[in-house]
Amino acid sequence: MRVLGVDGGQSGIRLRHSSGDRVVEVEGVSRLEGDTVATVAAAIAEGWQASGFQPIDRVVLGLSTAPTDADPRGRLCALVGQATDAADVWLADDAVTTHAAALSLGWGVSVVAGTGVACLAVPEDGEPHLIGGHGYLLGDEGGAFWIGREGLRAVLRALDGRGAPTALSIAAAERFDGLDDLGDRLHSVRRPVNDIAQFARDVLAVADDGDASAVAIADQAADELVLLVRAGVAAVGAADQPVPVALGGRLLDEASPLRRRLDRRLRTDLPGVAVRTADGSSLDGALALGCAGDAGRYRGLVYIWQRPIGP
Repeated sequence: MRVLGVDGGQSGIRLRHSSGDRVVEVEGVSRLEGDTVATVAAAIAEGWQASGFQPIDRVVLGLSTAPTDADPRGRLCALVGQATDAADVWLADDAVTTHAAALSLGWGVSVVAGTGVACLAVPEDGEPHLIGGHGYLLGDEGGAFWIGREGLRAVLRALDGRGAPTALSIAAAERFDGLDDLGDRLHSVRRPVNDIAQFARDVLAVADDGDASAVAIADQAADELVLLVRAGVAAVGAADQPVPVALGGRLLDEASPLRRRLDRRLRTDLPGVAVRTADGSSLDGALALGCAGDAGRYRGLVYIWQRPIGP
């Protein structure tokens, strides 16, 4: 089975063929960009055409912008199938593909923090549970957009005299070419979610230097991720053994400031869980699912489109 794995978010869309390790990346797609289905499909087609990859039998899409209604899902998969000449296209939220990689298709809880946050709890037996997320407007607490937004709010409040002075102002001025009209400028950029999310690393770095505003944001982000883990462990419901918990995403690298905070909190608040770094990325998970040939424990969360047979 020749599989194309796709990991798609608002910061970037990555493609990899099951025959090798080379990754092709194109610009991500925000939910703000009009017809998201058409835009995501066009971005994947662009990456496929530029890749020079060998022919494929199946595409597996793990997308943070995955549509939930049947018609948009079918339309997206059909467009990708036409662009790649794949016989079938599997579509899932990126929480599914991140879990598949993070726990090597096993049971347990995965929490992945990138631009947003994806959490999936899968018991040894029974149905999986998607927890949190909900997108940048209503959720994704503890993710890069949430951290970046809270950091910029602190900057703007300090600039207005409504908040305490903060070293985040210096970091924001460097990243965004000054603070004049910063709010207006960010509302006018083409991809504001991505631009704001990029500020998260600055917030966490300033927190490591002890700035009070940044420390409060970083601590709250860790608190929110602990809540996700706690809810996931409860959903798994394993009382007789430690629950595997895999942490991944660029904000939860082993050496990252947020990961250090989260590890400390989990040791204190949830000592009965078995925490580890994710075994792989969402792209790895998409390929693992596709090559397995069966959606397995994720079956209820994967939409499968097949190319019509006949003239």
